[in-house]
Amino acid sequence: MIYDVAIIGGGPAGLTAAIYAGRSQLKTKVVEKLSVGGQLLLTELIENFPGVYQMNSHGWINMVKKQLSELDSVDLQEDCIVEKIEYVAGSFRVCTISQVDNSREIFDSHSVIVATGALPKRLGIKGEDAFIGRGVSFCATCDGPFFKDKAIALVGGGDTALEEALYLRRFARKITIIHRRDNLRATAILQERCMKDEKIEFRLSASPVEILGNNKVEGIKIKDLKTHQEEVLACDGVFVFIGFTPDTVFLRGLLDLNDRGYILTDEHMMSSCQGIFAAGDCRHRPFNQVVTACSDGAVAAYSATKFLEKKKI
Repeated sequence: MIYDVAIIGGGPAGLTAAIYAGRSQLKTKVVEKLSVGGQLLLTELIENFPGVYQMNSHGWINMVKKQLSELDSVDLQEDCIVEKIEYVAGSFRVCTISQVDNSREIFDSHSVIVATGALPKRLGIKGEDAFIGRGVSFCATCDGPFFKDKAIALVGGGDTALEEALYLRRFARKITIIHRRDNLRATAILQERCMKDEKIEFRLSASPVEILGNNKVEGIKIKDLKTHQEEVLACDGVFVFIGFTPDTVFLRGLLDLNDRGYILTDEHMMSSCQGIFAAGDCRHRPFNQVVTACSDGAVAAYSATKFLEKKKI
């Protein structure tokens, strides 16, 4: 089968694109390398989606999956990695590999929407890789319950970092937020909540140097960036929230990316390759939120529909 549109990624941008494409009766294939939801799986509540107060992320994902299940033209496949996309004889050939049984599949599509999102950045310090799954985590909702009544070090100073600190405080005995700058980057309301919380303290102008432990995390060595003195903070876990890197490596050589790897598009979400659109956190844009990802997805699906109409598919 040749599809009208292939959507790579099942986060808010990809799911929204699938809804709009499906409602336009386009034969649509959605490929998600893990589980549907994308970065929403890393958080519990969304408080800034217009008209919805404290939206449960997993509830939202389940509702969208239900919407998609009622669209006969949409085919959703999880646990499947897209290895490459090739332009062949006027359409796009998508090469995938299953993460379940390593089987390979190739299918063609007249258009593509890339909504692969971004991956959490690593600290790149000694001990980080060695203790992943043994105290080092990039997901509060995944691992927070394992740290009941324990001390946690959390690295980061943006919205995500403080949101996750407020989630982790329901489990942890103490949370120390480590940030390399004098001032936090998070919105004022999140800063106020964390500053008032007796479980949360801050170490500003500090940088992590090494994660310490034997079979599990036992502490983190930090450096004061003003005095250059180092000290060890005892902790049972280290949570890292320092930003993201776009998941676009497989597109190098096919699309124009900026120096950070984000896909460059026009206002219609069209990439440098006619027929390939991008939406969400993998696209170069000034602000990444669920609402902007959904907006991107809707525009990308609309633009793909118009592109196909011009091709008279």
